Amino acid sequence: MKKILFIFLITMVSCNQNMPEPPQETLSMPYEATYQKEWKMGSQENVLLVQNFHKALLDGEFEKAYELCSDTISMWNGDGTSVEGLDNLKTMLESYKEANLRDYGVGVNIPVVSEEGHEWVLLWDIVTFDGPDGAVTERYQEAFRIADGKIVAVNQFSKPVLD
Repeated sequence: MKKILFIFLITMVSCNQNMPEPPQETLSMPYEATYQKEWKMGSQENVLLVQNFHKALLDGEFEKAYELCSDTISMWNGDGTSVEGLDNLKTMLESYKEANLRDYGVGVNIPVVSEEGHEWVLLWDIVTFDGPDGAVTERYQEAFRIADGKIVAVNQFSKPVLD
């Protein structure tokens, strides 16, 4: 019994010890970032803003989605087109009203802040919609820039899910 108590005591004492932080290596990167070099984790409120934008589109509440965007929004779409300004975004999104957006899913949401204070939400998601030739499912990688509680820029990359 004394041996068990001794082992228990030693275990408890060793568990309370603070472990030293592993040393941080300085890595020599072969390429230098052109935009930002240092990032930190951002706000979950920005993730909520982006998810509410998607939810409004999926629910057909387009005016609610527009309220989450700045008047000067820029959007670079996955198909290579781009849109500047909220009025042009509204025109582009009119086609989504008939697209029957459905089966939306989020793989990853990562809020980040750059060294200059630029706030972004990086995400990977998937959605199915009706295209001219039938149902299409696409995977997206999207970056939403947030400023003053509004979406000011969206950069998309997309690819269809092939059977």
